[in-house]
Amino acid sequence: MKDYLFTYPRRNQILLLLGDCLALGLSVFFGYSMKIVSEHSTFAFDLLFSKLHPLHFLVVPVYLTTLHLMDHYDLDRHWDLPRNLLKLWGSMFLAGCVVSGLLFFTPKYFFGREALVFQVVLALLLVTLWRVIAWSLLLRKSPPTRLAVVGHGQIISGFIEDLSRETNSGIRVSSICVTDSKNPGACLQPRSVTTHRNLGELLQNKEFDALAFDSTNGYFSNEEVREILRLKFEGKAVHDLSILYENMTGRVPLTYIDGQWLLKSPELQGSLSVGYLRVKRVMDMVLSIFFLALTAPLFLIIPIFIKLDSEGPVFFVMERLGHLRKPFKCYKFRTMIHDAESRYGPMWATENDPRITRVGRILRKARLDELPQLWNVLKGDMTFVGPRPIREHFAAKLAKEIPFYELRFCIKPGLTGWAQVSHDYAGTNEGHLEKFQYELFYIRNMSLLLDALTIFKTVKTLFKRTGL
Repeated sequence: MKDYLFTYPRRNQILLLLGDCLALGLSVFFGYSMKIVSEHSTFAFDLLFSKLHPLHFLVVPVYLTTLHLMDHYDLDRHWDLPRNLLKLWGSMFLAGCVVSGLLFFTPKYFFGREALVFQVVLALLLVTLWRVIAWSLLLRKSPPTRLAVVGHGQIISGFIEDLSRETNSGIRVSSICVTDSKNPGACLQPRSVTTHRNLGELLQNKEFDALAFDSTNGYFSNEEVREILRLKFEGKAVHDLSILYENMTGRVPLTYIDGQWLLKSPELQGSLSVGYLRVKRVMDMVLSIFFLALTAPLFLIIPIFIKLDSEGPVFFVMERLGHLRKPFKCYKFRTMIHDAESRYGPMWATENDPRITRVGRILRKARLDELPQLWNVLKGDMTFVGPRPIREHFAAKLAKEIPFYELRFCIKPGLTGWAQVSHDYAGTNEGHLEKFQYELFYIRNMSLLLDALTIFKTVKTLFKRTGL
């Protein structure tokens, strides 16, 4: 998980985030300093620190969340900062309005109108200043890391193609060594990539900064292994190609690995931290109770609209597979016509699906149809973060076509998941193959940090109402 977070693009995103935190924290500090000066006609640090409370800094997450929802941690947008400054200022102004609304419910002495106005203006100036500094000095596009890749032609070709889709990856494939020399045409690479006839030639050339190799094939001689180790001691990074791909994309590349790779994976040894599982269960119970209480009015309003829109029950109850394929009853608000199963049979939901009702389409877009699954989380059938529950019919079908698909049942299904926030809706077998690669990444990297990151990204997904 650490290697995933500190790849080139995410490292720069974290740098932007930390700079924003500092700028916003300073705006709160100086904003409240103004309040002290206006009330006492003087300024003293002992007076300030006696009145400044950690709760004053709760406005910082409001700003950060707003910037995240408005995509201001998207590096593509940051590289074009001069053109996006107006959008940044608009987002900061929106966050200031949200902060003003929240502080309306606090006592007047808590912050104060004048201090709030000064804090909002100062936050705008400091964040803008930090973004300009980061754009001009810290995050200026540096030459990408030159990567040499060793492996089968089809794997290298797929890697180059996938890498081209990763914006701001900070990596460029500069040279390759195709190990299946009997089929050199298996690798189609750009003209800028140098092809070497054998590994020895590539290692002697040294026109690269990092080396990645396909570890599922044992084609290195002892001499070549010694040469690779010498490169590592010279400061050149050496990666397992599948691990590098996983850290760059947040998914495990099934086309690059085999069963031996999975068996050697220390994260798939069949046991999870007892402490982590206990904390996760406590968080599931706390969050499900909180959101059930928060959304209680919707449980009164949504059924009315469902009944007015179409005939049939309000809730849709279907058997899903849980931990270790144990079936359980999964609850949802009904979003399809009542007899959809008998008329169309089991099938994936699609764009403009005729089975989905008008109200159902709105509920699916906002993910409100899944609110009743909070009860499944509270009961322990599901967890907040995990692979989405699936029907036996589709699970059996996908298990025949996707290698190692049964691994997704080694943990509880989730209300949201890493695949849901990282990939579009999958209505095909190819789409589910892509989603399973994200699910396998989650299984290999399960932690409270990844759970928190998934929930945070889920908020953004709900905000943008991307659903089917």
